[in-house]
Amino acid sequence: RQMAVQIRERAGAASVAAIFGVVSAKPMLVVAVGAEAKAAGTRAGELVKVASGILGGGGGGKDDLAQGGGSDVSAIPAAIAAITGAIS
Repeated sequence: RQMAVQIRERAGAASVAAIFGVVSAKPMLVVAVGAEAKAAGTRAGELVKVASGILGGGGGGKDDLAQGGGSDVSAIPAAIAAITGAIS
C-alpha cells in the first residue's frame, strides 16, 4: 500500500497507480487514485472490485486507496487490461 501511495504522489494528482504482485501463489493488487482523478470520477475501490473479480477473488476500499486479491495468477494480464480500460 505504501508503494502505491508513493507512486501516486510522485506521478501527480491526476494519476492512478495500480500495483500487482503474487504472494503465496495468489495474486494481489493495490490501487491508489490521485485527487484530480478521483474528482473526475475514478474510484480505487471500484477498480479493485473489477480487477479482483477477474482474479477470482474480491477486494475494495476507499475512493483513493483500495486493495484486493484472488486465486488465479494467470488472470493478472486481464485484470490489468480491465483497469486500463476503465480509466481510458
